[in-house]
Amino acid sequence: MRSAASQCERVNQDIHRNGVQPLDEHWPDHVGALAKDALTALAVRAETASILARATVDPLDTLSHAVTIAQNELENGVRMAEGAGFVVNPETGDITAPPSMSEDEFATKTAVLAEAHRLIADAVEAATQADGLCAGALSDVSNDNDPSDVGKAQGIQAGNTLKALEEIRDTLPDGLSPDEVKQWWNQLTPQEQYDLQRACPVELYDLNGIPDDVKKQMDRPDRGYSSVGTVRYAIANYNNADLDSFSDNCTNFVSDSLSYGGGMKQKESWFLPRHFDRDGWSDGTMGHKDILPPGMTHTPTWAAAQNNRDFFLGHGGQVVSPDQARPGDVVYYTMTQDGQGHHAGETHHAAVVTGVLPDGEVLYTQHSDSAKNYPLNGRLPEFEQGYGQQKIEIVQPKRTW
Repeated sequence: MRSAASQCERVNQDIHRNGVQPLDEHWPDHVGALAKDALTALAVRAETASILARATVDPLDTLSHAVTIAQNELENGVRMAEGAGFVVNPETGDITAPPSMSEDEFATKTAVLAEAHRLIADAVEAATQADGLCAGALSDVSNDNDPSDVGKAQGIQAGNTLKALEEIRDTLPDGLSPDEVKQWWNQLTPQEQYDLQRACPVELYDLNGIPDDVKKQMDRPDRGYSSVGTVRYAIANYNNADLDSFSDNCTNFVSDSLSYGGGMKQKESWFLPRHFDRDGWSDGTMGHKDILPPGMTHTPTWAAAQNNRDFFLGHGGQVVSPDQARPGDVVYYTMTQDGQGHHAGETHHAAVVTGVLPDGEVLYTQHSDSAKNYPLNGRLPEFEQGYGQQKIEIVQPKRTW
């Protein structure tokens, strides 16, 4: 499906580049306009098809990972039961005591029996839920019979990404004691643990029984802020209009998430007024309650994407490849050519990384054009339709002040 989506994107781009634009330049009369309209409609169909093709990828890929995790949990439950001398029906999952087990022996193993039951039931439930979510996602795509509605296709894509997230979240255990959660975690493979840390950091962090060292790995306090807190804040406030201080609040939202969600300490000069302080990073420490207008209370690095990127890279942050992205990172968009009021090389947009699916799809949350857990690669082609080709950078900030 990825290759099909890419092919549709190329068709869309070729039509605009080789058909629509030349018609604008060399065939300006009404006949040329009709030809242009026909080509534009064809390009829209190709664009819609590419969006819907990408909309199936994440649910299908995540289903595979979710089922693998559930299968491992199921096998652990079966091994636990059989190790205690019980018999597990391979068809139904029912656990019974063999005739040779005495009542006294059975009584001593009831706790093991109960835990094995919970593991098996939880695994079956997780796999069933993941399958249902994936089926729903595919149904949404197949039922979309309007090839001219790009917005509807994008809505389906956004919904399917959330379904993919739910698939992996449903593998987290329900109703287990902290000790049982710890045991469940330790029985996962290192890759499964890594996938869960990146896909559902807040839910995993809040799960009682996850080892403290694992929570520390996710939260990354060594970087001078809470990654989990940053994600939690971004998800809770992506559509909160009370945070609006500027006409374009994308970078303001990133700074808010890092500071008020992640607890990153703001940086201010003892001498320069904030609106002159390009080496500082502050909104006035009042959290949008300042008396003065934002231009006077915020440093230039707080709400301008270019300045924000340059500040963090100049104060301990680093650019990482998408396969190294972690929740709580920041994604920046930079123009590769002039257009839409921006010049080539200008960083003009920023968002918070709030998850990474097991297939490597980076999810971002932003405030301008409110979006929660949108797929970075999945949405980029449409973003580039409006702004031109982008240079995407994922930055891991680090407080060094």
